Amino acid sequence: MSGPALILANGAPPKRRLLRKARSIADIFVCADGGANIAAALNEQPDLIIGDLDSIKSATVKKFKKVKTRRIADQNSTDLEKALLWAIRKGYDEIMVLGATGGRVDHLTSNLSALGKFSRKARIRFVDDLGVMMAVGSELTFHAMEGTTVSLIPLSRCEGIVTNGLKWELKNSVLEPGVRESTSNAVRSSPVSVKVRRGTLLLYKLTNSGKRERIS
Repeated sequence: MSGPALILANGAPPKRRLLRKARSIADIFVCADGGANIAAALNEQPDLIIGDLDSIKSATVKKFKKVKTRRIADQNSTDLEKALLWAIRKGYDEIMVLGATGGRVDHLTSNLSALGKFSRKARIRFVDDLGVMMAVGSELTFHAMEGTTVSLIPLSRCEGIVTNGLKWELKNSVLEPGVRESTSNAVRSSPVSVKVRRGTLLLYKLTNSGKRERIS
């Protein structure tokens, strides 16, 4: 593959600039069901539309009548999960997802769950107009400007968390939903490393402390 797969979900629409930037480096552009409505509004044609197809407007169907469409009726998985699984099965080990944040809270929750689950099989990044979210795995190292805001979001009980390079370091700490999270920390020095002994931990980084997201 020459580049990552790009998936557009049906959450808060990204800015046109961000979508076009993502498309410029992606190998393929996939819309997860209602994400096709966002693509139509931004006048960006996908290579594939996938999902149970219950959220696509008739005008979108007409606009993208020549686009390959794959309907999967399975109600035990979300449309984003269907798109992620398709990309992974096609051999993409790097996947960018736009439109996964914002919108309905229940959809956001399931999207975060999908990020944690499928990140064991591919490097997945949720990118929005402010930053990027990814799973830490057992260890994650990244570069960022001093002062960049970083939050750690546990999806389960996460034990043995050790950070290096943050203003408020975690040393063999425990984070757990509804018990303790770690939001709005800041980069002290780069590179930053985060290690986790057990559990599923997400990291959200505001690019340049909330300025427009750069995709690289």
